[in-house]
Amino acid sequence: MLKKLRIERFKSIYEQEIDFGKVNLLVGPNGSGKSNLLEALGILAAALSSGIDQTTLDLKGVRLSLPHLFKSAFKNHDLPKTFRLEAEFENGRYNCSIRSGLGSPFLEFASEALYDGEHQVFGRSAHGVRLHSVANDVPSFNKELVPSTRSVWSVIDPLVKISSELRRELDEFARFAIYAPQTAVMRGLAIDQRVVEPLGLTGSGLASALATVKRQSEEHFYKLMEIIWEPGWADKVLTGPFNAEVVPTQVRSEGLVLYIRDRFMKNNRNMLSAYDASEGTLYLIFVATLLAHHLTPPIFALDNIDGTLNPKLVRKLSRHVLDAVCAPDRSEKSQAFMTSHHPSSLDSFDIFDENHCIFVCSRDRAGPVSGRTNIRKLRPPANTTRDDWILKHGGRNLSELMLNDRIPGVL
Repeated sequence: MLKKLRIERFKSIYEQEIDFGKVNLLVGPNGSGKSNLLEALGILAAALSSGIDQTTLDLKGVRLSLPHLFKSAFKNHDLPKTFRLEAEFENGRYNCSIRSGLGSPFLEFASEALYDGEHQVFGRSAHGVRLHSVANDVPSFNKELVPSTRSVWSVIDPLVKISSELRRELDEFARFAIYAPQTAVMRGLAIDQRVVEPLGLTGSGLASALATVKRQSEEHFYKLMEIIWEPGWADKVLTGPFNAEVVPTQVRSEGLVLYIRDRFMKNNRNMLSAYDASEGTLYLIFVATLLAHHLTPPIFALDNIDGTLNPKLVRKLSRHVLDAVCAPDRSEKSQAFMTSHHPSSLDSFDIFDENHCIFVCSRDRAGPVSGRTNIRKLRPPANTTRDDWILKHGGRNLSELMLNDRIPGVL
């Protein structure tokens, strides 16, 4: 599990160090840097999987900006040569500095280092690559042949010995991706060409993924699918071949098609395809399927957990994600990151539980770097009990405190 992340000079994040829990919610105004934090995680995952080429970044859900736009460019400050990311896991740490020139077509590694506990595995700098604790594993390794867009770890991973605990953490984090389902894709009006398992980052392949989840375990399937019925109108979800009597011809089928039964309609007119179903229900099906599928990355992000949902459903879906990720039968390394603009998303979190983390993102209006993203963990004051907190705030929940501007920076 990722315990801590340090970011320097990346987009609007000038310098931040963040401690994470199992489920992490980022809230704050539009443009405050929430998605930038998710993309920093995506770049780290790309580095640990194969490299920071555009194809790999795209598969992680990172927006393909011009390379020089990844670096901070604050007024009255020199343009940095690199941005830096440092990740601390439970059993080791990895850091990298990444450069891009104004006319450069891609990002490149300036430096890298991986530590297994306190032992350095490798290092990379302007002077080349140096293998430290694993030098004897690959004595004939040609360090000059590692491309500047590819991480050293992605090349030496199969060849070297590190602790099994750290290897598992690196492998799990390398699968990280940012999901941002889009209604047009889930309806079948567009197809996302980014092929990832088990779901496309914007919702492609939803019907096939749902069919796989149902085959895995009926009991597990129905438990995790309960959130789908919350809107009240649907009582069954199926997958099947294209049915021209139900599915409009403009739908671009990817094989299986998603069908949803409206319990209020007549038997011969009660089946809807994803094209005609409510977008909120499609979003719930996407998240439920993502949580239930055995191929879902153990560490993932959902950009805009509120989607198109009403306040009650936002709260219930946030609770659903918390319960699923923190469930006793789920890997202890599971971890989720979410962004939201909706106050109701906060009410599912227990800020006295270290596994539940809410971060308030805002842009500083003053200080040494005006406009930088400030990321602050929402925590009770030291030595405050739950009863103290309730008494101080008159029993108000977090959404009420947010709307009343009692949480600094969140609005």
